[in-house]
Amino acid sequence: MPEDIVRFAARVQGLAHISVRRMPGTDVGPEPVDTPCSGYNAYVDLNAVGTVDVVLRSLRAEVISREDFKPDGVVLSALPGPAVAFAEDLADARRRSQENYRPMLTPDQEVLLDVTPPVVRTALDATGRQVNPGFALPLTVPAGEIRRVVLSPYTEDRRLLTWRLTAEVSYGGSHAEPAWTLQTTAETTYRTFHPDGKEPEFTPAHLAADHWAPADKR
Repeated sequence: MPEDIVRFAARVQGLAHISVRRMPGTDVGPEPVDTPCSGYNAYVDLNAVGTVDVVLRSLRAEVISREDFKPDGVVLSALPGPAVAFAEDLADARRRSQENYRPMLTPDQEVLLDVTPPVVRTALDATGRQVNPGFALPLTVPAGEIRRVVLSPYTEDRRLLTWRLTAEVSYGGSHAEPAWTLQTTAETTYRTFHPDGKEPEFTPAHLAADHWAPADKR
């Protein structure tokens, strides 16, 4: 493709410290599938690969489906440093997890998937202040450079939630809307037990790991 036709490249990557796993089967396929739990990091990388600036004007979300499902297990990222003891046969897996550990980032925007329609809004702290004060949309990416926007999708739905993220991008008088289909769930398989004998309570991802939750949900 001639260079003057290529104006930008966009991709979405995810980082989760807690995910639920479904093992291979008829509904899953030949390989295990890990679904990141609510509050994970979704990175939107926009690369102005041509000779003109590229502008990310907005991001929007749409819920495609909510399906009942039953995870077969949970996948955790082990924090660096000493922690609880693991069985000897898990020591190597823990070592690899620690070597590959990456910290979660505070989001530029949070995606509220349980609102109708879903809302993509600036992430705020408990005092109502913007978490990352330097971030704002529209965001201009100068020609030849890359910019990253950090999102945190949030849901309290413990079903398997499939959603679509769409970016509105403009460049050199043209317009494009790349989109990605993603999944998340509030289910963690974790439960909080109480010494007084109360029924165990569901433990959300922001309590089971360092995932994000809106200020009024923490």
